[in-house]
Amino acid sequence: MKTSSKQKKNNKSGPLPDIIDKDHWELVVPGGPFSEFPGAVVLVVRDGTVSCANDQAELLCKFIRRGGSEEYLEALKSAFNGKAAQVNPLLIRAERDERSRVLAAFDLALLPWDGGQAALLLGRNITLERNLRAALIESRQRYRDLLEASCDFAWETNAEGYFSFVTPDGGLGYTAAEISGMQADGLLVDVHTLVTNPFSCRAPCDEEEVWVKDSYGDERCLLITSMPLWSDQEAWHGNRGFCRDITDQRKVEMQRAEEIHRERVYNRILEIARSEMVPVKMLGSVATCLIPALPVDAVMISHFDGEIWHAVAEQGSALPLDAIARVQAALKMGETVYQESGSDGVLVAVSTKFRGQANGAICLWRRGANVVWSAGEGELLERIQIQIGISLQQYGHHRDLQTLSSTDPLTGLLNRRRFEYLLTGFIEDHNGDEHTHLLLYLDMDNFKYVNDAYGHQEGDKALRDFAEVLKQETRRHDWLARLGGDEFAIFLPNVPEEEASSKARAILMALEPALAREEDPEWRLGASIGGYLFTARDGTNIADLFLHADEAMYRVKRSGKNGIYVVKEQLEGAGS
Repeated sequence: MKTSSKQKKNNKSGPLPDIIDKDHWELVVPGGPFSEFPGAVVLVVRDGTVSCANDQAELLCKFIRRGGSEEYLEALKSAFNGKAAQVNPLLIRAERDERSRVLAAFDLALLPWDGGQAALLLGRNITLERNLRAALIESRQRYRDLLEASCDFAWETNAEGYFSFVTPDGGLGYTAAEISGMQADGLLVDVHTLVTNPFSCRAPCDEEEVWVKDSYGDERCLLITSMPLWSDQEAWHGNRGFCRDITDQRKVEMQRAEEIHRERVYNRILEIARSEMVPVKMLGSVATCLIPALPVDAVMISHFDGEIWHAVAEQGSALPLDAIARVQAALKMGETVYQESGSDGVLVAVSTKFRGQANGAICLWRRGANVVWSAGEGELLERIQIQIGISLQQYGHHRDLQTLSSTDPLTGLLNRRRFEYLLTGFIEDHNGDEHTHLLLYLDMDNFKYVNDAYGHQEGDKALRDFAEVLKQETRRHDWLARLGGDEFAIFLPNVPEEEASSKARAILMALEPALAREEDPEWRLGASIGGYLFTARDGTNIADLFLHADEAMYRVKRSGKNGIYVVKEQLEGAGS
């Protein structure tokens, strides 16, 4: 039975116009039944080719012209047989290969049309939706992967600061059940040192480095990221975050940093040794360098000449004398390292050597309870003790040369040049102060008789005996010198005017019995002592000081010898 033209117009299932003449194609022209359809519209005729299509169907048409897919062809066959079919989703790929890239995806409905002579394809492009869904799935998986890779455990705290949730595996050696209900701040090593507390902050916290204690009491370093939790009423009710244990990484970094620091300290000491030519200054600079570098509270570098220990450089706190004595005793016994610990700190000393012989020690003091010395610090001391040993050997040679050039070889007292040099420096350093200082000029009486009667050896002994008496009768900070022959000088700083004569007389009274010899009545060794009391001021001249003291001494000589005479500046004198 034939269908009327009126029926064809109403159900749109009659023969379609030529695809070229789109003005007569009632499916897609304005006003047609599918002109407002938001997706792809395609009419496929019995031989499988596209009869007509709208603009949204461009990719779908290319797919059909390429031969489609098995799933599509089965659905198209059903539509030709009068049954509606669907392909959800229909994937359009760049190539026919199933592994090629997907260009688009459609939810495709295939409807019978024109009594089975054609099929109407209605497609909704779901490419964006599918991509978003895939991206969401991928991002969720990626988030889980990243969380597992970057996080040791995740957690939540409540408004009271207690853990309300921890991931099932727990953390820090605790099970999840043990951490849940635990106060978060109780894990912190020192909450007061934190700039931001990630367990209770009111703003997002990104990778805050926090030191905590694990279940064994050991300190662990966590990298914590957290964010505050807010209710609908904008009330804070806790924090959520995750932790990554970076303790091993930090230990490696700290170890490396310590190695770099120790290398810098060693290089600095080598630089000091190369640039500073005076050994005592070099050792003083090394001691100064070690205080902040190790760090320590006190450093003492000592020289040992085989009999006597002598402190060459000291920095920081004063070391107890009894501790120094114990160190020296231990090192004399052949120990190379000495260590003692107490409630207030730890003392470490290492011996220094030159060509296998001990020549000194480096003594270090670190204050505090339960302090320790690391293996790295021990290695640094082993390295620097070699250089310090060389410098101490140079110091010993330098001191010997200095002693030879500045002392009298017979008596061991200062020579004239060194005495005048020290006295000049003293006057410059104390210029303008109000203290009075005493310069004594001593000349041995009757020394010519000893030389003539007993020979120079006995005369030399008399000079040495004379020097020993002077050493015994003067203070540690007084300076004694043999000026030449039987002439001596003593400088006594900070002597009040009323004590000047008594000090000179005490020296004279000690000389008389010490130099007497009963078997020879002619042996009458004594001393004529002249003194000059002065203050350091501009214009004070060393030559003038000696001239005044010498004049005072000759006044004693002219008055009968074996006496004292002390004058004050501007020849205001007192004496006898």
